[in-house]
Amino acid sequence: MHRSRRTVSTAASVMGALAAALVVAAPHASAAITEFELAPGSGTGSSPAPYGTHCAYTASATAEPGEYVSFYDSQKGSFDPPGAILVGASGTVTAQWSPETPGTHTLHAVNIGSEQSLQVEVGSGLNLGSACPVL
Repeated sequence: MHRSRRTVSTAASVMGALAAALVVAAPHASAAITEFELAPGSGTGSSPAPYGTHCAYTASATAEPGEYVSFYDSQKGSFDPPGAILVGASGTVTAQWSPETPGTHTLHAVNIGSEQSLQVEVGSGLNLGSACPVL
């Protein structure tokens, strides 16, 4: 009988450890990107497009702190920083977007299981440093 108590106690300990491990290892639901926006372009110059090539614009996305968000351009454009960005305590991440070609660009903010996109028009920009008129 002493042996069976020990067996029951050991089994209970193992089951408790397994339950704890499952809770820790269980995948949590990914937080959705709740907002994605691009700071408005100056729109100065002769083009009706508000954004210009080789100019920089701030993209921002809102998601759960501790998650990762990546930005990308379906056309030719780059984000700085590139890759996955850790969402801080504020819940917002930002990156600088620079389009490389004129035309319609579709920008994406991606988190595992969640994506937001924006479509913007890009004209030819003239980066003067402090200003970037769109021609």
